[in-house]
Amino acid sequence: MEGICEPTLVSETLTPVPRLRIEDRDRGTWLVHDDEGPGPGDGAAGPRVAILLSGFPPPEARLREEVARARALVCANGGYKAAMAAGLSPDLVVGDLDSLPMWARDKLPEGAVHRDARPDDNDLEKAVREAFRRWGAAAELVILGAGAADGRSDHAIANLGVLIAEPHRRIQWVDAAGRMVALRSGKLTVEDAVGATLSVLPWSLHGSTVSEVGVHYPLDEEKLLLGGRGVSNEIGDEVAVVEIHEGVALIWIGV
Repeated sequence: MEGICEPTLVSETLTPVPRLRIEDRDRGTWLVHDDEGPGPGDGAAGPRVAILLSGFPPPEARLREEVARARALVCANGGYKAAMAAGLSPDLVVGDLDSLPMWARDKLPEGAVHRDARPDDNDLEKAVREAFRRWGAAAELVILGAGAADGRSDHAIANLGVLIAEPHRRIQWVDAAGRMVALRSGKLTVEDAVGATLSVLPWSLHGSTVSEVGVHYPLDEEKLLLGGRGVSNEIGDEVAVVEIHEGVALIWIGV
């Protein structure tokens, strides 16, 4: 199973969503979340690939909706259990596969298992690398779940490294209540999400310089450090904008 893979079709009625758009020096214009599909300036967009982790997947309805928006579903090792529990058939399972029983392999399409036992990367990093190899460097990845099935915080934090280390890639992380992206020297515009929670989590040693408009607690080029001040703002206008002037930040929106 090499090269560009064919899509997995999931029949779902999709819930209308707010429009999220990133503009930055690394990714150009990226429509992070928009049911209308890529628009002007988003010609670089590649196929959307969902990556399901083993720990704490989104609720089944949300999981199925996100997979329905993707061309393919990749499971990072034990993520196949959550996929099968939701009635989803993965296009690819990646990892050391030490927990993948034969009955599960028998349910997968031919060539849908990629064993990678290298100890230097975790299961998510392996899945991300293989997804870009198969679907191209322009692919948009949607990570689903926390990836810490045993409840270990070190595993969950290590997985965030995929977002931080790849701010030039089109990667978003979807949990039970929202979605998160990394942003460096750029802005995120949110439309039609009044009342949604917005959190900015600086991920630079000396903080990030941030502006926020269209929210209950606006900021004007203020220095934020990782902590409570950037958490749980609320979108108050039809259009809200977060701009990172300096540093790198994770931005979580409750949609």
